[in-house]
Amino acid sequence: MKKLLLLAVVSSLFAFNNIQNNTNYVLEGKVVKAYTQNGYGRMQNQWLFIDVKTKDGIRQVAIAPTFRISNLPINEGDIVKINGITPPMFPAGVIKAWDIYDVTQKKDYPISGAGYRQW
Repeated sequence: MKKLLLLAVVSSLFAFNNIQNNTNYVLEGKVVKAYTQNGYGRMQNQWLFIDVKTKDGIRQVAIAPTFRISNLPINEGDIVKINGITPPMFPAGVIKAWDIYDVTQKKDYPISGAGYRQW
């Protein structure tokens, strides 16, 4: 029983540590592609994604499931600034957007949180 409890505590600490080690991103670049694909981990439903070309290369950015946001009025070629994180269930380097600012159109798209709205 003590081993089982210790294992549960260690597993919980590992999961908490994994959540605490999320990487926060602020990136800026040009949208090269907008598309839908299956999500990651348990999120096997369709998600809206954009690929953004930055000075460090092309980054994949997950926007939201298509049942929540079916499209986003951001065009290929637009310059965007993105705030986001890489959640534990996402592959390294894939960003989940929290907020997108379209510099070209001068519009803010809060994807998560109190400022969220459907466009």
